[in-house]
Amino acid sequence: MDKGGELIENTVLFGKYQLIRALGQGQRGTVYLAFHQELKEYRAIKQVPKSSAGYEQFKREALLLTSLSHPGIPLVYDLEEDCSSSYLIEEYLEGDTLFDLVKSQGYLNQETVLTIGIQVCDLVHYLHSAGETPILYLDLQPKNLLYCHGYVKLLDFDHAGPVYEANESLFRYGTPGFCAPEQRSGGALGTYTDIYQIGALLYYLSTGRVKDGTSPIQDTALGRIIEICVREDKTRRYPSIPELKQELETLYLRTGVFKDNQSSSLILALAGSRHGAGTTHLAIGLARYLEQAGYKTLYEERNPSGDVQAMALRSGSVKDSYGIYQVNQIPMKPYYGEAVYLKPVHYPVVIRDYGIEWKTVREDRDIRALWLVHGGKWWEQDAGARAVRELRSCREFAVIYNRVISGMRPDVPEGVNRRRCFQAPDFGNPWKLDGEVRTFFGELTKMAGVFQDQAGAGETSGKRRSGLWKKSFKKSH
Repeated sequence: MDKGGELIENTVLFGKYQLIRALGQGQRGTVYLAFHQELKEYRAIKQVPKSSAGYEQFKREALLLTSLSHPGIPLVYDLEEDCSSSYLIEEYLEGDTLFDLVKSQGYLNQETVLTIGIQVCDLVHYLHSAGETPILYLDLQPKNLLYCHGYVKLLDFDHAGPVYEANESLFRYGTPGFCAPEQRSGGALGTYTDIYQIGALLYYLSTGRVKDGTSPIQDTALGRIIEICVREDKTRRYPSIPELKQELETLYLRTGVFKDNQSSSLILALAGSRHGAGTTHLAIGLARYLEQAGYKTLYEERNPSGDVQAMALRSGSVKDSYGIYQVNQIPMKPYYGEAVYLKPVHYPVVIRDYGIEWKTVREDRDIRALWLVHGGKWWEQDAGARAVRELRSCREFAVIYNRVISGMRPDVPEGVNRRRCFQAPDFGNPWKLDGEVRTFFGELTKMAGVFQDQAGAGETSGKRRSGLWKKSFKKSH
């Protein structure tokens, strides 16, 4: 430990927790990522100095968390202390805060907002009904909510407590743009306070902006739900969380397309005809496109390249108990081989990257659509032709020509419909997609046959699709 009381990397606490790095710092203490040396699992450790002005509140938070049991609330494993600090040992959750999610990609589409809102309602209703009196959370802001494998987790319980304690406290907490009017004015707090904050959170997720007194609310079905939540008069808000949740679920069922609770995943596969064809680049781009379109999507490495491990190391990501890394908001599962068994996790969409292992694709019978990434240079045509001959009988097979030399017109593979041949646009960063790239991935997902009804998914008409090949190679006719 250094002179300032902060813990040093690789320090081992209580003979078993090796500190990796600081995850964040709050008003009362610092949260660290640690590795349990005996169980070989990661933990989050919140350190609060005993000299801290909020130390007593921290102890109340620890006691509150030990009394709660919900999949959206981190498990508490232990409470330790030494001569200077107390330490709350919690479950470590991999993922991104909703703040980071919006910061990286802008406002979220309606289906994603509704999915998150419904889960937040479940969490808050659990708190309101977990004790003899409602437990208020009081700080539902995007930095306190983690998005982990498509599920929402509450991270910080600094301000949470029974309704009577919240009203007796001399201090009123809250984050500007999210706290309710009664928090700012000193009025009575209640379950309606958390309802206001849910509305402010939904506004932020759907617009990318923090709500202030002059912020307009769109006249849409979702906007009308938000408007009821954030009314100044608390008696005119939704009377309970279940009623708010019902409104969100009704809207979701009316507008949702690809449901998260379906039993089987949609498997979309990409394989490359040879090294350097750009399969991984396109697979990441497709995963990013679908994630931005509102589909919970897992990128699964099905080749021994080690690319996911390298990306995780570069980004500082740590795998979770499912063996999955979060790399720039995309969940990625590296290739572990057949001898490794991991806990199952369900994703509605799975993007499989077979790399150059295209010969193994035919062994997997669960693939909905397969794209062969074909080199776009004249010396790559023979390798592509061999792969096409082997794979063209696969279900929903298509060819993507990538990195095509200017002026070259690759031959349409024998036995492949020209409408199933695409040319990938040039794009440098697969995590940042412009309009042309989104249009391209929209065409691919339309071909898969399940995304046609989603607003904005294809961003093109059927007429433009039929002209995609012609446009790509028009100069060669």
